Amino acid sequence: MIHARLGTDSLLVAPQAMTNSATVTANLDTLGANYATIRVALASEINTNAVGPTLSLLQSDDTVASNFATVTANRTAEAIVAAKEVTYGVDLRGKKRYLRLSVTTATATNDDVTFAAIATLSRKDESPAGTTGAGDVVVFA
Repeated sequence: MIHARLGTDSLLVAPQAMTNSATVTANLDTLGANYATIRVALASEINTNAVGPTLSLLQSDDTVASNFATVTANRTAEAIVAAKEVTYGVDLRGKKRYLRLSVTTATATNDDVTFAAIATLSRKDESPAGTTGAGDVVVFA
């Protein structure tokens, strides 16, 4: 058994640019997994007066937006002078079924942000079925 092959990756948020005062959310169904890793890749700021986004990770038993509650404190005005990755590691035991990632840009002009997010579910009840169940496109070497 190769432990690195027992997780399932998914593109939680496709790479995209956001303008100021915008919010992007994505839900992750964690059914059958005991651990989730969410990686948010942030591009460097477009100009020197840009303020980084607020990152929120929430949980709920369903996908109704108003039912989600904070898992961990928000990361407010995440510094993006240089490109960076923010990683959340979530022990799902005792957590609700769905996680929601929310990325909100600041309200000032030129607070545009480019980002993407990838989720990995691991310690699963069932292993992925080869490369088909491990992600969108998987190459094992």
